Amino acid sequence: MSNDNHNLALKGSKKDIWYVVKRVPKSIDFLFDKPYINKSTKTSDIKLARKLRDEILAQIDSWVEEARLGRFNMLLDKYSKMNEDDLYQFRDMWLEQNIYQPFPWAGNREQGNLPDPPAEVEEELDAINVALGVIVKPSKYGLTMNQAMIANFRYKKYTDTTILNHKRSVKRLNDFLNTKDIAVSKIKRRHALEFKKFLEKTHISNGTIARYFQDLHVIWKFGKKEEELDRENPFAEPDIPVKSGRKSYLSWHIEDLRKVIATMKDERDKLVVYLAWYTGSRLGECISVRPEDIYKDKQSGVWVVSIKPDRMEEEYLNKIDKSFKTENARRVVPIHKELLKSLQKFKIEGKGWKRNTPNKYSKYFGRQKYKIKDPINPVTKQHSFHSIRHNVCTNFDRAKVEERVAARLVGHSTVGATMNYGYYSEGVEFEEALEAVNKLPVL
Repeated sequence: MSNDNHNLALKGSKKDIWYVVKRVPKSIDFLFDKPYINKSTKTSDIKLARKLRDEILAQIDSWVEEARLGRFNMLLDKYSKMNEDDLYQFRDMWLEQNIYQPFPWAGNREQGNLPDPPAEVEEELDAINVALGVIVKPSKYGLTMNQAMIANFRYKKYTDTTILNHKRSVKRLNDFLNTKDIAVSKIKRRHALEFKKFLEKTHISNGTIARYFQDLHVIWKFGKKEEELDRENPFAEPDIPVKSGRKSYLSWHIEDLRKVIATMKDERDKLVVYLAWYTGSRLGECISVRPEDIYKDKQSGVWVVSIKPDRMEEEYLNKIDKSFKTENARRVVPIHKELLKSLQKFKIEGKGWKRNTPNKYSKYFGRQKYKIKDPINPVTKQHSFHSIRHNVCTNFDRAKVEERVAARLVGHSTVGATMNYGYYSEGVEFEEALEAVNKLPVL
């Protein structure tokens, strides 16, 4: 909740009631009778008023976002929620105020050169009639790709990266077709094939082209259901050989990884690498570790770190156990003797990570690794942060650590590992696990 008094004003006969005052955004002015919102919070308590103000502003922001779906679709959504009898009564009043009185000649033979009602008036009448089932939705209000994408975001939870990818894919398609925003119903199979041919000439990777088509496939599929289209998805089966040319990760040579760490100035940046090396955690899992996740197990006396599984692992756990509560699930890993002091310091300082998102750290790690110049064995794209996880799995194998123990420690998605060496294991098992962790080589 914001602590400022922006958009708040004291009003009332005694000037003791807070009101929310804000100009209506132009994109949604058709939803309001006046150009300004002047709503009483019915309270003189500033804290409560701020809370109510934030709720009202959040609703306005939501409407502004929905307005991108198009004025007609937003009006249709509004009127579709009304009771049928009430909507018929409303339409009679609306026609009187917006057409019969200001445009009594509309539709008559004697109209001559007299003006028709404005386009927005006809658009609203169409929305009312479609909501009543009097007419079918006119094709001129067909859903566009951008509108379908935004509507889809309302019903499905996507990561920020996926949302950005969808927006880029739609923009790339519209730019290619030289249109502001093509309607879903107007996209033909030939458009998709020509788009693919164009992308191939830009020399971008097959993987990127495949991602564009996957994004557009999802968006068009949503639009198809909304528009009740009866034809195949034009973005289906693009026949893109994604696997050709795709390279797997290469494990790090320990000396090269040490050189990368040496280029880092902040100890917390270095700690992310050490955490991955001694726990096998993915980058997102490392960044998810908080100071309170580092503690001493009461039963065994072993220092441990609690690691939240990343999205891929959460999805897997949900598949094998529908009752699994992934929002609270964490794997608990004993801390390697060489990592203990650094994590204890991280816990005491309580500052958190310098780069607190996987994307920020990934870019930073990429810049640092290319500072390592080795003409004989150069660092490549195949040497990534995720490669460290491969090192850990290999190191456990070389140290002859039991597979059930290694799988639990690094969070491998295997049914046996999940069921036999669970996320909530404590006590004497930590002593066995610590012995395995301390077999990892010192970085």
